[in-house]
Amino acid sequence: MWKITEGARAIDWAILVVDFLVLAVIVWLDAPERFHKHTVRRRLRVVYGMLAQGQKLHQSAPPSGPLSNSGGDSDIATAWVTAVDHWIKQTHQTLAKHSVAAGMAFDARRVAPDLHWGTVSRSSNAMAWYGELLHRLSNLQNIMEKADVYF
Repeated sequence: MWKITEGARAIDWAILVVDFLVLAVIVWLDAPERFHKHTVRRRLRVVYGMLAQGQKLHQSAPPSGPLSNSGGDSDIATAWVTAVDHWIKQTHQTLAKHSVAAGMAFDARRVAPDLHWGTVSRSSNAMAWYGELLHRLSNLQNIMEKADVYF
């Protein structure tokens, strides 16, 4: 019967051990990076979903018009403001659960002049909430662009 170890010298064993050690180091260095990339991609899918919800809110902003101070429009604006507030809180919670840095970046305020949004209803302070929504959507896009930093 033929044996693999028959005729093996000490140098052969040393080379075999070094080969296995090199292989172990390669796996040890590569595995965490692959795992991190997988985790970032998974969390980025969650951020894409939150961004899509925010963009739906952006598109459904109550319009400004001559009836914007009537009771019906006020109810629509109030419901929209409530939805935006809920989205901001839910998005912050989700981001903070995955990454404290992402949660803080989402809440970050840049020093910028307040803008007037003339196309959004004035009812229920919808203009201010519209500006807040745009600001948070911008923060969320920045988090997505720098996902490796935040997750």
